[in-house]
Amino acid sequence: MQDVLSWLKDSPLGDAMRNSPDLFPTCETFHFIGLCLLMGAMIIIDLRMLGLFRSASYASVLKLIPLAIVGFAINLITGACFIAGNPDLYFTNPAFILKLVLLGVAGLNALWFTLAEHRAISALSTSDSAPLPARLMAGLSLGVWIVILILGRLLPTFAPIGGG
Repeated sequence: MQDVLSWLKDSPLGDAMRNSPDLFPTCETFHFIGLCLLMGAMIIIDLRMLGLFRSASYASVLKLIPLAIVGFAINLITGACFIAGNPDLYFTNPAFILKLVLLGVAGLNALWFTLAEHRAISALSTSDSAPLPARLMAGLSLGVWIVILILGRLLPTFAPIGGG
């Protein structure tokens, strides 16, 4: 693993992230924009599945999914830039490792929703309640994304594993 981290740190991207005075703050700005797109869309979708925003049709709220995907893609790219700049800091941080695990949970939850519930949800009328599995997925999604957001903010707070 240390060889991969060293390679990443010594990569042109890692070098640019450490040595370009404007690149890190630019990535932070785009990371925040991606976060707003992702979280804004997911909160509306999840809360609708949980029974709020009843005047909005399920089909209309599900049209926000592409915004969430764009936000996620922006965060994935900018997050990779941050990691390349200092991979040892991230991969020795318990908050980051938990964040990665929860990103996997969120991804599997989204895949499950897409494969199992999306089509049926789109056909519901505004007066219908989402089926229980969709409500459970929405609750899980909301909780996991909130914890991921908190962990992202806590990354600087946690000392790396092993004290390094």
